[in-house]
Amino acid sequence: MCQHGSRCRGSPRLADRLSILDTRSKIIPLEQARTQLRDKSACWVGGDFDPLLAEHVRKLREQVAPGRLLIVEVTNPARPLLSQQARAELVAALKMVDYVVLGDGAGSSLGIDGSITQRFIENVVRRHRGQGAG
Repeated sequence: MCQHGSRCRGSPRLADRLSILDTRSKIIPLEQARTQLRDKSACWVGGDFDPLLAEHVRKLREQVAPGRLLIVEVTNPARPLLSQQARAELVAALKMVDYVVLGDGAGSSLGIDGSITQRFIENVVRRHRGQGAG
């Protein structure tokens, strides 16, 4: 729609524009990732990303190298806040991430985020208690 509420001639449809922004196509099955990326240089990083925090993004950015793909495996914590698919979509939206796979295991065995998430939770609990709530 144009400014005046009418459809502009020659303007791309909203659905067409959004398809360009849809990063869910970066989420691929684990076996496809192993097959497709077998001969390519890649850094494989795993974690729960529950929630995805700025520190996670900084750590992922540190893994980027020219000519090397960044593959992120999103695993499941014991009691997730967000669904695995939702977390995968958030990670896939990061420009530096080339592909995301859904890990079938629990926990952050390959993870960069165990201590990040734990510090975040402790900080939230500390702040919550400090306000006299609870």
